[in-house]
Amino acid sequence: MTNERDGLLMRIDNLTKQKDQFSQERNQLRTILNETDGWLHSNFSFYFISSLKKSWSESRRYCTDRGADLIIINNREEQEFAKKFSHGNEFWIGLTDSEEEGNWKWVDHSKLTSGLWRSGEPNGNRGENCAVSISSGWFDSLCNKAFRWVCEKSLW
Repeated sequence: MTNERDGLLMRIDNLTKQKDQFSQERNQLRTILNETDGWLHSNFSFYFISSLKKSWSESRRYCTDRGADLIIINNREEQEFAKKFSHGNEFWIGLTDSEEEGNWKWVDHSKLTSGLWRSGEPNGNRGENCAVSISSGWFDSLCNKAFRWVCEKSLW
């Protein structure tokens, strides 16, 4: 009887700790939500779709100054989400081959494994080292050109 009681008390203690942890995480998420005015939420990320145009590096700086980075498009659904809210405009994504021509990497340094390039893109070797997304897919562009951009801030 004592062992059973001790086991139940331990379980109650563990559940109380879990509840407190969930409460703390909920409060953190509420804080994030309150600080993300103008950002859109989808799945486990927040997105900011710009209405201004800047170079790739200026766009990235805008994002990083706000605890985010240029969008990393992991799948077609995320591409469609960003495309929908960009209203058909071209926008910078967090993809570049500026370190090594033809070796496309995301801003988190992960290597591009499969892309949503337009036919004939990337066409490289012309100093076009930054990726832009449009409704028909991605293309490589000169990084100093001005486009809108999409920032992504992960909840985790």
